[in-house]
Amino acid sequence: MTDNQKYSHGLIRRKPLWIRGFVLVFGFVLISSLVWFFIKGTLYSPISNKGEQAQPSQRAHTDYRVAPTAPEESTALLKSQLQQVISEIKEANQKKDLSKLLSYYSPNFPGLPQRTQSISKAWKIYDYPKIEFDIKDIKLLPDNTAIAQVKWDAEVKNISTQKSKNISKTYLISFGRESGQWRIKALDNVK
Repeated sequence: MTDNQKYSHGLIRRKPLWIRGFVLVFGFVLISSLVWFFIKGTLYSPISNKGEQAQPSQRAHTDYRVAPTAPEESTALLKSQLQQVISEIKEANQKKDLSKLLSYYSPNFPGLPQRTQSISKAWKIYDYPKIEFDIKDIKLLPDNTAIAQVKWDAEVKNISTQKSKNISKTYLISFGRESGQWRIKALDNVK
């Protein structure tokens, strides 16, 4: 046998070994993935309104981070809890109690020092004789947060001129459960 024949004969042996190695690694990864899938389960298993699990063929392709629609009882309880928080914020605004108002904001609220200064300045100029709010579209998320759309209708009275005007604003508010209490984590104007 010549050197070229020995070299080509050696390549033929190595190729099947390389393919075998690849198949072995691929098989190991596939089996590991299947074992993990069956042990951990799926990322999200939707629940129907009656609390029963949906059949796999009926599952909607939704973002797994969003909680399924909560039963009416828990939605009513959550709405009641969030209304209490908003009601306390309303009272703190009318009484101009900054420490009470800030107790309903998360310490991680973006721009909290600037918001605090803005509120203090507004309170020096305006009184809020009448404030009403309406909470809609509440969604409970799995990470101890809730999102709600809150519409504020307020009568704003200039302290020096005694002129009043009505203001209406709608916010998308993110609430977080911190130390057993719902607090505002973020707030965005709804257009």
